[in-house]
Amino acid sequence: MNWVTTSLILDQLGRDDADTWEIFLERFRQPIVNFALNLGLPLEESEDAAQETLTAFLTAYRQGKYDRAKGRLGSWLFGFAHRTVMNRRRNLAVTQRRQSVGQRTTFWDTVPAEETVRKSWNESWQHTMLNLCMKQIRIELEPNTINAFEKFALEGQPAARVATELGMSRNAVFLAKHRVLTRLRELQDQLDDVQ
Repeated sequence: MNWVTTSLILDQLGRDDADTWEIFLERFRQPIVNFALNLGLPLEESEDAAQETLTAFLTAYRQGKYDRAKGRLGSWLFGFAHRTVMNRRRNLAVTQRRQSVGQRTTFWDTVPAEETVRKSWNESWQHTMLNLCMKQIRIELEPNTINAFEKFALEGQPAARVATELGMSRNAVFLAKHRVLTRLRELQDQLDDVQ
C-alpha cells in the first residue's frame, strides 16, 4: 500500500470511494479490534465491534459531524469504539448471566474503570500507528539502516557491537537511528495531520 495521509483518506472518504474505504479499514480496524480484545471481548465479537464502529464513524462523517478543528481522529474514533465495545460487553454479560444462573457477579463487577478503558485505547492506537509507520519506513529505507536502528535503539545493543556486526561505522549506527526516528516523526505527523 502506498503511504496516504489521514487527511487525504478523510477527504476521499467523504465521497463514495470503495478503495479509500479499504485503506481506511486497513489503517484503523486493528486498533479497535485490539481495544475490544483488551476489554475482554472474544475475537469474533472484537472484529464485529470494529466493523460496527467504523461503519458508524463513516455514517457520522458523511453527515458532517466530525470537525477536524475540535480534536484528533483517534479521539473521535475512541468515542465510537467505546460505546460499541461497552454495548457488546453488556450484551455478552447478560447472555453469560443467563447461562450461569447462581453466580454472584453483577454487570457492574465486569465494567472496567474509565482510566483502564482510556489507557487500553491509547496503547492500542499508539501501537498500531507505530506499526504502520515502521512498515512504511521498512519500504523506504535500506535494510541495514533498519537493522542498525532496531539493534541499537530498540534492543539497546552498544553502537560499537552493532557497527561491527553490520559492517558499518559507529557514526553510521547513530545516523541510522537519527534517520529512522526523523522519518518516524514525519509519518506520525501525517497520520495525525487531521488536527
